[in-house]
Amino acid sequence: MAMVFLSCLHQLTSLTLVIIPGLSIMKETNTIPDHHIQTQVLNIHIEPDSHMESISVNTGFPALLSLLSNHHITCQGLSINIHQEYCSADVILHFFNALTSLAPINDDDDEFLAWENLIAFRLQMPWDQDFFILDEESIQIPRNGLAALHRLVYLTALELQDLGTCRIDDDALLSLALSLPYLQCLLLGTRQFWEEPPRATLWGISFVLHYCPHLETLGLLFCCSLGDHKIESADTNNLITTLHVGFSPPHSSFTVAAFLAHSLPNLDTIMVEPAESHRKWGHSRTDLTVPDRDIRIQEWSRILELTTEFAEI
Repeated sequence: MAMVFLSCLHQLTSLTLVIIPGLSIMKETNTIPDHHIQTQVLNIHIEPDSHMESISVNTGFPALLSLLSNHHITCQGLSINIHQEYCSADVILHFFNALTSLAPINDDDDEFLAWENLIAFRLQMPWDQDFFILDEESIQIPRNGLAALHRLVYLTALELQDLGTCRIDDDALLSLALSLPYLQCLLLGTRQFWEEPPRATLWGISFVLHYCPHLETLGLLFCCSLGDHKIESADTNNLITTLHVGFSPPHSSFTVAAFLAHSLPNLDTIMVEPAESHRKWGHSRTDLTVPDRDIRIQEWSRILELTTEFAEI
């Protein structure tokens, strides 16, 4: 009944739905065209049941897919907030594939975009120490883990800052950039601290800059290596002023600064992962030596200073 009422609201700019798996009163129904909900931005929050002692990763995303597949909802931007206790790499990849495989219910309705024609997609996975002890291995996606999202060819924003993307390498970034050329915002894995070292390099950044020329916001995990590539062969982006590097380990300061000065000449800010992302490690693991975030901030600050100097030459 709630979905019927929502369908009567026309020209929605934003709609927020909250799902508690196991308690949701939304039941699976056959799609009725008259109950079509249209909104520019759809925000969905999957919240844990505070009365349950433990929850399963097999409940959160299935509840979300039930909503999206059994109710006619179209939007231009989709934002999902789901607690990490509902998440694992396997269920996330299954969700990506299922979401991008959902066909539009009414092909004649072109006022709003169907799922495969989204222009903005965000997945947030906040950590709650009252429920969950993070197992990093379970949330690291494979190098080709974003392949299903390549179907969202009109995306201008892809924000997956809480997702483990350490295994995404230069080839995977190249494939992503080739598939999503309209991206203006790309954020992958930079809001969390990870133990596993990143596999992408500076040249992976160059791939993204070349094939996504409209980028204004960029955040990637990478190691500070160029391999055999020459800096002068890298592409240049004049729109990006802030680079989100997450926990990417800084080294080879002069090489990195020279690359950034050439590729991102207007860069004025470099951001590491937020301090609160380390709390889950202190809570769940007593044997972990966390790399000093303050030292990395100092080193990235030094790289930024060099970048500014080199860009002015």
